[in-house]
Amino acid sequence: MFRTINIRNIRRVRQFLTKELRRIFSVAGPRKILFDHLPKCGGLSLNTYLEAHYPRGKTFSLNPRNLTLSVNKFKSLSERDRYGYDLIKGHLAHELLDYVHPECLKVTVLREPVDRIISHYYYAKRTPRHYLYSKIHQSGMGLEEYATSGLSDELRNWYTTHFSGLSLDDVERRPEESIAKALEVILKRYDIVGFLDNFSLFLEMLRSQAKLRDVYKERVNVTQGREKLSHIEESVMNKIREVNKIDIVLYREVRALCANNHGMVDLKKQVIKTKKVV
Repeated sequence: MFRTINIRNIRRVRQFLTKELRRIFSVAGPRKILFDHLPKCGGLSLNTYLEAHYPRGKTFSLNPRNLTLSVNKFKSLSERDRYGYDLIKGHLAHELLDYVHPECLKVTVLREPVDRIISHYYYAKRTPRHYLYSKIHQSGMGLEEYATSGLSDELRNWYTTHFSGLSLDDVERRPEESIAKALEVILKRYDIVGFLDNFSLFLEMLRSQAKLRDVYKERVNVTQGREKLSHIEESVMNKIREVNKIDIVLYREVRALCANNHGMVDLKKQVIKTKKVV
């Protein structure tokens, strides 16, 4: 009896063999990449796409179950070993910006902040392995309560704290300064910033800059069973906006800067002018 041939498995084997043959015969591969994976911003889709281009032995993935240990492990490696990795990816990858090869392409993807929080809730709610799953179900927590709960740093002005390196208290005490600092980090330290609602354009740009072979085909890990933005009560939307009002301003600023430069953020250290947070 013939076994059914799984086309996807054949593709995976082909990708694996191609990567290994390139490594063995030292064929020039794609450019080194550091991917700073922000939660619920299309990261799994990008990870899947990137993994098809780099050998496992040349990939360093931060362990989501113990990010601090993974970060410290990478930092403790010799320069030769750190520079030997071609793909570095994961949450908190921004902490490794000073430790990767100088020619490494630094990239990240952002999502409209309110939409990100909504996706965060429905993903956590339906994913048993998520660290907030039990807290949601034990209390029957709805979207509004979740978004304003403070259960996680990822739920309140998280973009600004992530990029600025400041505490949430400092960010909310001095929002304009915090936004300016976050913008400065993004402009000076990252090469390409993508936006989830224009993911295909970002991937084409990344493919060109990093000399990746394959065309991006489909997103994975799209949150199922979530409400559309148009179906969520305006009062709930306003609560989420209030809690993340600093991130909303930062997102708009980054989006405006990248719109003028086709998604590239190396803007020659241009003067940063931020709008007042209201």
